Amino acid sequence: MKQLIVVADMEGASGIFDSNREACWHEELHPQNTLWRSYGRECITSDVLAVCNAAVEMGIDDILLYDMHFAGCKEHNVQIEKLPSIVRTFDLPNREVLWSRIRGQAAINPYGIITVGQHARAGEENAYFPHTIHTPPIDSFYINGIHVAEIGESVMCFCDVPYLANIGCAASHKEALELSPNITCITVKDKARAWEPSHEETYPIIYNGVIEAIKDYDNKTAYPFQDHCVCELKLTDTHYFEKPNSFPWKGSFTKDCATWETHDIETALSLFWHVHEYIRKK
Repeated sequence: MKQLIVVADMEGASGIFDSNREACWHEELHPQNTLWRSYGRECITSDVLAVCNAAVEMGIDDILLYDMHFAGCKEHNVQIEKLPSIVRTFDLPNREVLWSRIRGQAAINPYGIITVGQHARAGEENAYFPHTIHTPPIDSFYINGIHVAEIGESVMCFCDVPYLANIGCAASHKEALELSPNITCITVKDKARAWEPSHEETYPIIYNGVIEAIKDYDNKTAYPFQDHCVCELKLTDTHYFEKPNSFPWKGSFTKDCATWETHDIETALSLFWHVHEYIRKK
């Protein structure tokens, strides 16, 4: 069996730009917004469908999809019913970001991982909706010296799994290449060049790009397994940490920065949300 992991976000999807940003706003949190359902879902579904159809063409027989945009909302952004029958979704309450559970539901050695609909990290230039997980309050999140956003979380969780392709905003590729320099970068929009194609235009770009990425499989590399993770979470100047009375891991807190250390990636990522509970607004 060849199992492909696909992790989808939405800010980096085709057809979604500054002019129609409401297409990213999930209806469960923004019930007055109709563009997410009438247009945004179609955009990210097209991108994911291109990935899945190309994977099927190349002999992939099992696809596990994590639709992570607005995790915590029950309804998927991707229209799952439009995808090939071999696509399954992770069993998660309301699509929550539970990395240990996500990794545990996949094969021990998946064939590869592809990230799609991806945006750039906070601070990147010429980017559509750049943020690090959610900014504010997060200014940056580092694991072993790499600024980690949604791409990094996903790829690090599946360390030792070949990283095949990143699909999204041109500025998102910087983070992806830091994780694995041999990935295929597939751009669906580029603010620096004012290139804003429709999702219909980018479907063949994604499809053909994924075909080529899988053909180049022998040259693909994975983010390596880490047995020591040093983590640093910094806040924007709008928020601060309320220092806990005790923290059961090797770590420390200042007003705007928290650090911790673990022996594996899954624990490092899980502790992010534990640390997040101590964030307060000024």
